[in-house]
Amino acid sequence: MISLHTLLRFFFFGLVILGAIIFPAPTNVDLANNNLPIFSPGFLAGTDRLGRDNFALFCYGSLSTIALVVPARIFTIFVSFLLSAFSLFFPKRSDFVFSGIVSVSLAIPSLLSALVVISLLPNNPFAIFIAILVSDWALSYETITAKIREIKQSSYLSASLCMGAKPYQLLLLHYLPALRGMLGFLFFSGLPAVVMTTALFSYLGIQTSLGDTGPGLGEQISFSKDYFDTSPVSVLLPIVAILTLVYSLGSNQKKNET
Repeated sequence: MISLHTLLRFFFFGLVILGAIIFPAPTNVDLANNNLPIFSPGFLAGTDRLGRDNFALFCYGSLSTIALVVPARIFTIFVSFLLSAFSLFFPKRSDFVFSGIVSVSLAIPSLLSALVVISLLPNNPFAIFIAILVSDWALSYETITAKIREIKQSSYLSASLCMGAKPYQLLLLHYLPALRGMLGFLFFSGLPAVVMTTALFSYLGIQTSLGDTGPGLGEQISFSKDYFDTSPVSVLLPIVAILTLVYSLGSNQKKNET
């Protein structure tokens, strides 16, 4: 039997994809149709104060968030794994290099670290990916490294070493299969936090949209919040989109845990 979580995910993602296919990107200003209420002719969810279709903003904002969050989380997990693999092959050097860096990274608020990266790389198209990486890599690195230490003490790994296994063979045949579940958990468990970080960046005016897809969800809230009385849907729809993304991706995490 299909669960409520699954139905919600299918409905939400299907609605977003369908809307992005049917409607053009909400990048044009039409002041003749600004602040239209819901169920207006041609505008099911009304328009914002620039005359942009609220439903198109909802669909494209959600789609651009997904397109950013998923590769950003994969990139973070991949870099954390590479650093953990370095600590596997060079334990003394990695302890000397990473121990202090990880402690500082965990102590500094992740949002502050990300904002520093954005300010240092204002015009870099990959700045948002680097910012998410800097804000989130330390915890993933610590988790993967702890799992690697656990695997390193296992009896089957000791047997492989006695049989003359090379380091790369240990990585491919033992570490990667044992880490597969951990990497999947880290990926899904981190998605909701990255969604919220991306929405906050967008709210603060940082470009999070990929390509010419209109404003991000956070930017939509920031742009329309002072005109809530005139066009409440322009504020409520992106909030619903953010919460639904967090809920949907969080339920993916629960499924992965089971």
